[in-house]
Amino acid sequence: MTRLKDQIRLAKMALKQARKKPELYTKEELMYMTIQLRRAKIALREKQLRRRQEKGFSNELSEIGDGNSRRREDDGVRSESEQPQQSGKS
Repeated sequence: MTRLKDQIRLAKMALKQARKKPELYTKEELMYMTIQLRRAKIALREKQLRRRQEKGFSNELSEIGDGNSRRREDDGVRSESEQPQQSGKS
């Protein structure tokens, strides 16, 4: 199996050659190459998007909510500390 970038490059080269020398390929072959080029480009974009999301460079599909953590209600995580009753005199 070839890499997506190589597949795109080869399909572009073949289509470019077909424009210069139309007798190289039939219409069906040209249509097949065009469809495969589109599919490879879409697959490459999806792969790149998935990688960015996995590495954490995208906020589009993050699992963390958009809530403000400082405005939370008392959920029991933070507790109020009790200050010792001391006089300020030594």
